[in-house]
Order: sequence, then C-alpha cells, then structure tokens
Amino acid sequence: MNIRSQLKSSTGKLYEQIATLMRKRITTGAWAAGGRVPILKELAEEFGVAVITVRQALTILEAEGLIWRRQGKGTFVAERANDQHWIKLGTDWSSMIYIWAATKPHILAAEEDVTLPHGWDDNGIPATSYRFLRRLHRSHEIPYAVLNIYLDAALWRTDPDRFDTQMIIPFLQDLPGIVIAEARQTLTISTADLEISELLHISVGSPVGEVRRQFLSPVGRILYAGLAVYRGDLVMLETVQDLSRGKK
Repeated sequence: MNIRSQLKSSTGKLYEQIATLMRKRITTGAWAAGGRVPILKELAEEFGVAVITVRQALTILEAEGLIWRRQGKGTFVAERANDQHWIKLGTDWSSMIYIWAATKPHILAAEEDVTLPHGWDDNGIPATSYRFLRRLHRSHEIPYAVLNIYLDAALWRTDPDRFDTQMIIPFLQDLPGIVIAEARQTLTISTADLEISELLHISVGSPVGEVRRQFLSPVGRILYAGLAVYRGDLVMLETVQDLSRGKK
C-alpha cells in the first residue's frame, strides 16, 4: 500500500498523520540533519493533499524543534534533529526515576478524596482516599505521555503544591518516613483514541504503550497507582541483564 492509500484509509487529522510520516524520516536519518526539506508543492503531491495541509504538518515539526524555516531560503532539518529523544522504559527502580529527569508535567484535571477505580486494587490494600491527577508529560517540548494518577491523599496533603506541580515518583522516593517496599509495572500495547491522539499530537489508531504502575508500602497499602499512555514512536523498553555473573 502506497503512502496516499495509507492516508486515505487512516482515521484522524491528515496533517497529524503527515507530521508523523515526516518525523520518522527525520529521526531515521532519511532526511539528514542540516539538509533541506522538499518544497511544499512536492510534498503535497507525494502525499496527495493540499499545500496547506503540509504546511500545518511542518508547523508541528517546527514547534518540536525538528525543523526550521527561513523566508526565501526554504525549510531545513535542525542540526540535532536526528538525535531522537527516546523515552526509555526500564525494568528496575533507578530507571523508573531516570526517565522523568527532563519531563515537564501539565495538569489536565484534578480531584480530591476519590477512591481507586475497580480493578486497580488487585495487588494491595487501598488507602482511605486518593488525590487524582490527570497530567500531560512533555520532554524537550514534545508531548509524550498522558497519565492518570492516584496518590494516597494522606501523602499528598504533606506537600500538595509540590505533588501537583512536580514529578511525583522522584519526590515520593525522597519523602522522609516513606518506604516503598514493592513496585509493580506492566506494559500493554494499544492504539490511540481520539482524546489521546489530540493530546499527544498523533493520529487516531497510532500505536501507544499503556503502562500501569503500583507502589506499595511495607504493609501492602497502595501509595500510588497510575496508568501512563505513551506515544509509540518515542518510547522504547530497555532491559539489560548481566549474564557474566557466576561465570569464571
């Protein structure tokens, strides 16, 4: 199936789908860093869309810092655009902390004194109530994840402003008197619905990774429960195992 057929058969906004295709060309090096991007007319003909649709797609890439435009000169790939900013999902605690180092959270919704949804308490004991946060996470100005978070309300009340505005897990780890005895993480591959596609600037039906996390206290109380939906084109699962241990 050629590109035009793929675009016609796909759902979602055309300019976002085209932005995804062009982004891939940049991150894979098909469009080299510093190189000139084909002119609007050529791209519109290739994709079988109007020039204005291509222009909208390029505006997204420009906002992400992948390209730059100069009147009378053309459009060019940014010098470091091929250095894709992967969000690496590890399987150990230290890597869970590391992935949020460059993240900027933005609150989409918040509620106080809510209970865990059905099925979210399978592995532990629910707290009396929770602080609910729905947040959008960005890295290098690119939206990469939408999170639904349930934080033990008793913990949240110790420093509401910081929990609401900063990355929760690194802060939770450093909170005096709090011991996280068990961390659970599961990954499921899914597709983006309309709301997720609009928040993450991807097409409806694009692949996403759904990661569920739970952090339990020594007595099994669920301190934190969350569901994070990650863009499939920016996230990788990385596992490193030292197989040399025990060998002479």
